[in-house]
Amino acid sequence: MDFFNNLFDISIDNKSINGLNDELKAVYVYNFYKKFNKSILFVTNSLYEANIFYKSLSNYTDEVLFFPMDDFLTSEALAISPELEITRLETINKLIDDGKKIVITNLMGLLRFLPLPVNYEKSIINLSVGSEYDIKKLENDLYNIGYVHESYVNKTGEFAPRGFVLDIFPISLSSPIRLEFFGDEIESIKYFDIETQISKESINNICIMPNTEFISSSDIERKQKNLVLCESVCSIYNYLNSCIIFYNNYNDILVGYKNLNEDIFNYNVEKNISSDTKYMLDISYFDNVDSYYLSNFDDEVNKNIKCIKYISGNIENFNMSLDKINLLLNKYIKSKTVIICLKDRYTVNKVISNLENENVIYTDLNNILNNKINLVVKNINKGFEFNNYIVISENEFFNRKSNNVVYKSNFKYGTRIKDISKLNVGDYVVHMSYGIGKYLGL
Repeated sequence: MDFFNNLFDISIDNKSINGLNDELKAVYVYNFYKKFNKSILFVTNSLYEANIFYKSLSNYTDEVLFFPMDDFLTSEALAISPELEITRLETINKLIDDGKKIVITNLMGLLRFLPLPVNYEKSIINLSVGSEYDIKKLENDLYNIGYVHESYVNKTGEFAPRGFVLDIFPISLSSPIRLEFFGDEIESIKYFDIETQISKESINNICIMPNTEFISSSDIERKQKNLVLCESVCSIYNYLNSCIIFYNNYNDILVGYKNLNEDIFNYNVEKNISSDTKYMLDISYFDNVDSYYLSNFDDEVNKNIKCIKYISGNIENFNMSLDKINLLLNKYIKSKTVIICLKDRYTVNKVISNLENENVIYTDLNNILNNKINLVVKNINKGFEFNNYIVISENEFFNRKSNNVVYKSNFKYGTRIKDISKLNVGDYVVHMSYGIGKYLGL
């Protein structure tokens, strides 16, 4: 059995889990997911923490999704990050297709107003060649699910009608589509090139997923806080099947929730907004949800729940010469099982060559040996010391910082400008010498 699948004897009765470092928390959640076949919503206090856990869990399973949300003042007083918004939408769209996942979110993501899953699913537009759909109604339906009317399609989330032709760039696709109508009948559906606008291969049907979290036909201002005024709302929790919640450092989350309410109060006073304005769900919405609590220290959330306590430690970076690294590793293997996790075989060969240590072996996670320095191909974010094991990641071994998470997306933000006459005053552009700017005309 894979080493990481055998670290814990997990019981569904242990609601509070103390003493694990961040990497071991990710391993614990992954093992829980595999053992009990339940969807998991993993909640952190901050977006920074959510990024760390998303990256860690992504190393153990492909069944993990990210639902990140900006902090309150950024999202309400400034502007919602389009990158985070697209990530949330892609997560929701994947959950509509398969609700059994691990989803990582922060406090703001947990509390965000969302439409009911049944209403979200009803808003999905399915089109096929030979079917009938009034083109004006289709334009209106596209607007209601967040698509923007433009003169021509340039990026994800836009549609452009031209007589009996309608171009759309659905959020779920890497290329836009072109619908050709004969009356109300869809005569053809084709992909087209975003640069040349030339049609390519034909397809028989297409599913257009929403491009907004605000699913409503109401004319009210389309800000998420207003969704509750025109529709029933829920949380991302409700999009997961048979779901439980794991809270990371719940006391920190409660402090974060208190600070959030203070920010909301001060913002309402400053903007002269009614104090009973609701921006998101209350944390009490989740009081009756089956929940588990992961804490770094012996920090009991509720004395009435069963707790299990572990002892673990972090690994310091190997900021030393190869001779000292060899001495340290040879000292470790006298009392601990040592595993060094490297991202590929090339790096393994490099380490073997540089260390020149007779105790080094190349193996896999199913065949770990005692009294040896086990090199395995496995990408992890952070090493740890736990029970009789010392697990070292590439980041500690090569004394490097972990890279920021990059969420995979099909979203296209725009194209290379070939004709300056197509630019409108106010459009954002990226200049090759000066970076991001706004076009103000010639």
